Amino acid sequence: MKTKLVQNKSKVIDSKQDTNYFELITLFFISCFILIDFLPQFRSIEIIGPQYIYLSVLNLLIGIYFYKNPEQISIDLIQIFKKSYLIKAYLIFLLLSSASIFVAQNISLGVYSISRLFIGLCTLLNLSILLYKRLNLIYTISLIIGLSVFLQSINELYNFIQVAKAESIVDALGHLKGNTGNINIFSASLSIKIPFLLIGIVHFAKQKKWFLILSFLLATTLIFLSGSRSAFLSLTFETTIFLLFYSKIYPSKKIIISTLTTILLPIIISFFISNFIFKIGKDTGRYKSVTSRVSQITDAKDASINARLLYWDIAFQMIKEKPLMGIGLGNWLLESIPYERTISNDEIVSGHPHNDFLEIAAETGVLNGLIYFSLFIVALYMNFKNIIKAENTEVKMIALLALLLLVSYGIDATFNFPLYRTTMQFGFCLFIALSIVNNVNTNESTASFISKITATLIIIISLLTSFVSYGTFKAYQLENNINADFLKNQYTLSANSIANNLPQYPNVFTTGESFATYAGKYFIEEKNYEQALKYLAIGDKVNPNLGRTEYYKYILASANGQKDSAYYYAKKALDLRPRNKKYYSVAINSAIDLNDTLGILKIHTIYTQYNNTPEVWINTSSALNQLKYKNKNLVAFLDEGLKIFPNDSLLIERKKLFHQNIFEIQAIQFGNALKYDKALQSYKKALEAEPGNLIYVQNIGICYYNLKQYDNAITYLKRALDAPNLNDGKSEYLLGMSYFSIKNNEEGCKYLNLAKNKSYSNAADIVQQNCI
Repeated sequence: MKTKLVQNKSKVIDSKQDTNYFELITLFFISCFILIDFLPQFRSIEIIGPQYIYLSVLNLLIGIYFYKNPEQISIDLIQIFKKSYLIKAYLIFLLLSSASIFVAQNISLGVYSISRLFIGLCTLLNLSILLYKRLNLIYTISLIIGLSVFLQSINELYNFIQVAKAESIVDALGHLKGNTGNINIFSASLSIKIPFLLIGIVHFAKQKKWFLILSFLLATTLIFLSGSRSAFLSLTFETTIFLLFYSKIYPSKKIIISTLTTILLPIIISFFISNFIFKIGKDTGRYKSVTSRVSQITDAKDASINARLLYWDIAFQMIKEKPLMGIGLGNWLLESIPYERTISNDEIVSGHPHNDFLEIAAETGVLNGLIYFSLFIVALYMNFKNIIKAENTEVKMIALLALLLLVSYGIDATFNFPLYRTTMQFGFCLFIALSIVNNVNTNESTASFISKITATLIIIISLLTSFVSYGTFKAYQLENNINADFLKNQYTLSANSIANNLPQYPNVFTTGESFATYAGKYFIEEKNYEQALKYLAIGDKVNPNLGRTEYYKYILASANGQKDSAYYYAKKALDLRPRNKKYYSVAINSAIDLNDTLGILKIHTIYTQYNNTPEVWINTSSALNQLKYKNKNLVAFLDEGLKIFPNDSLLIERKKLFHQNIFEIQAIQFGNALKYDKALQSYKKALEAEPGNLIYVQNIGICYYNLKQYDNAITYLKRALDAPNLNDGKSEYLLGMSYFSIKNNEEGCKYLNLAKNKSYSNAADIVQQNCI
């Protein structure tokens, strides 16, 4: 009997040791997921390049670990997977997303997008397996996430202070991006970690509790400083829902008061800190104050809100046109460009409709969009049900955590595009995984052949996604290098180095331009025009809607002196992107080269229809003036602009410039015809346009003199004496003759002597005859 007791005790000890070992492994892998936020960019145009490689390789390593330890994928967990609607729905979502690639215009974008979704699948499975029966680790995980938030926040606040010292507070606020490259993504990445801080704050005591409160304070301060309205909404809903349900789980009055204090006080402090910084910054836009930014959430006139509404409208148009299979996964980047030609300036493209649900429906069909949306509805129901009905308090808390993660991710998915952002995808996979494995099953884990099959599938999928992710990373690096060349206007890369290494996944920039088009541009710089045309044609097949190919063909034609061809391509580029300032400028210049006045007016009409500013009217008037457009027509043209911008000082001054020339030319013509009365009126109109012009004053005096209105002549000629550039004695001579004409010889001699001293014409003879 003793022997049996010792053996049983030994098994218990071994079981505990195994449990501790696997829990440490779980915490290690979870920590590795969290490290995504601290990866360097490695010269990639986007941080998600190295992040997706890292995540794919991490999934691969976890898959190998599961293969070596198949008992981690227990039979009961496999059964849970089989019965789970969330798993089934997500697999159907992936299947329909994959099928949509076959109807896509650009399969390359579909492949690289589906690769990222499969990385999400592996992450979801790995997290579910790691956390199954180890949900007791969730508070330790909250502490680890609290540490990551603390480090992120300290680093970002340090950078904020450095930029504020070197530049300004407003500039520093604009640089609050972390390593995400985007201020809204950065704030969302903090927001989705808030639920872990909240459950950690109420769970721990003493130092750990205060550390998490500090991390919470820093995170909320950065969220407020970011000015991200979706993050504001997330923070509001997260804290409100947490306090509401936590008070239901723990209804003790003392606990409620304590929780309210520890959660709300940091938010209030961060609110005042942020407003104080905004006040010092003295910005009148995004960073005016927290309250002013919140008030813009429902302002349809706000530029970013208006842009989102336009993108959503485009998404609905696409859904209406292709409801079954959509435009193809990942193809919004290119397919949206024709819809945006009249709403987006220059080379700007939306990239995403800023709503994941609409993007999925537009790209993969209405049915798939509904399936994806159902993931949120079902997960919401499951966790709400657990909070209300579960008997186990820990199950309630895990459900509350999953619910908060869902709310944070859902809000961001409504206003942004977290579907392809690794930090946010980690949050998505976590709330799905927690929703699946949140139960109190204590059965012993046993492996089966399906366990190894599951691990093998994770390994195979991760190998494939690693391959695609590496190709994407290299494409991002090439895009970054090309952008650096263009920024410095120094072409350090060779055309052949680009042409021989054209990326496959994706085959376009993050802004939609084909890599082949840029190869063509580099060949133009190297004056290899034959190869340039070849790669421009390839690029045009990939994306014919941005006008970039036509613009480069314009450059090529101009370099070869082909003015007609250059003009054709410049106009074609503008037709594709009528809000592109560069295309407008080259089209105008080409029209000048061909003396096409009517063409200039047509180009002006096309551009101002969508991008109407006073500067455009001035530029067009200058172009017309170069082609000797009549001054009266120039004034009429500028009058049309002044109807739209009546108080614009530059337009008013430009009109004056052309206006006075009209009247001056008219006055000279009338004077030559000896029509001094009409010349007088024209000079007066010219003087109204330019009151300080004393040459006009003198000419008015001359007209009055020729009209024998000597008193008026004297008035204007005396004013002309003050002109420093009228020193030939003409005004003095005519003044003297005017005074002689009204019989005031004394004044007449006075001015004639002045004219004589300046050696004006026959002034000396008249003085000799009449003044001695």
